[in-house]
Amino acid sequence: MRGAVAPKRLMTNLLQMIEATAARGADGLVGTAREELSRALYALRRDDGGFAGLDGRSDPYYTLFAWFGLRALGASYDRDRLCAYMATHRHAAHAIDAQCAALLMACEGRSPHATQWSLIQSLLRGDAHGGAYALFLRCLAVRRIPRWAARAAWWHQRRLFQADRASRLPTPQLAAGLVLAALAGAEALDLVSALAGRQCANGGFVSAPNAPADLLATAVARFALGLSANADKAPCLRATQAQDLTFIEACWLDDGLFGASPAAAHGDAEHTFYGLLALGAAIG
Repeated sequence: MRGAVAPKRLMTNLLQMIEATAARGADGLVGTAREELSRALYALRRDDGGFAGLDGRSDPYYTLFAWFGLRALGASYDRDRLCAYMATHRHAAHAIDAQCAALLMACEGRSPHATQWSLIQSLLRGDAHGGAYALFLRCLAVRRIPRWAARAAWWHQRRLFQADRASRLPTPQLAAGLVLAALAGAEALDLVSALAGRQCANGGFVSAPNAPADLLATAVARFALGLSANADKAPCLRATQAQDLTFIEACWLDDGLFGASPAAAHGDAEHTFYGLLALGAAIG
C-alpha cells in the first residue's frame, strides 16, 4: 500500500495539514486502488449535487467528507453542482451542517474565508452554538490560526486534558486537544501519554479503554501525535506501524469504501476520508 511520500513542509493552517496528510495516504496507494476509491465515492453522488449519508440521501456532513476524499485522491468533481447544493445549507438550523457548508464554500472560493478576528471570537467563546466540533470546523476555514489565539484557547481548555481527566475522555476529544496544544506550542505530555495508551498492540487505536479499535480513533490519534512536538514520547507509533497499516487496510470494505472497523457492514464517505488520513499519518 505504500508509495512515494512527499517531503514534509510547513503548513500555514490546520486544513492544509490535514489535507496534506490525507493526500500522502492516497499517494501511498497503487493507481488501481485510488481509482477504485474514487469510483466508490462517485457512486455516492446524488442528483441534487450532494453525496449520500448513511440513509442514502444527500447529506452536507457526508458531502464534506466525500469532497475531502476526492481532493485527497486528486479526483475531479463538479464544483458548480456541489457548491449549489451546499449553498442551500449555509444557514441550516443544524450547526454542523451549516459549518460544513460554510467550510466547503469558503475553500472553493464561493464565499469569504473567516477572518482572524472571527476565529479569535470563536476560540474565546469555546463551546459556542454547535459545540466543540462546530468550532473545529470553523477553525478549518481560517487561512491562518494566530499562535496567540491558539494559546488563549488552550489556556481555557487545558484543565480538561490533565492526566486525571484525560484518561476518561474519548480519543477524538483527546486528539483535538493535542492538536490545539500543538498549535499553541504547549507540551501537553499528559495528552501524548493518554493518546499513546489508546493504541492496540495488534493494530489501530480505540476510542475508549476496553473498546475495539476503530478507524476514526486511529486516524485522529496518529495525526495528532504526529503533529505534536513531543511525538518522540510515543515510540509505539513506529513500533506498531505495520500493525496499524494492516488494521487500516482491513477497514477497506467490499463496497469499495472504508468503514468504521473491519466488522462494519458498509463503508461511507466520512470513514473513507479517515482511511486516507490514517494511512498518511501512519506512513508519514
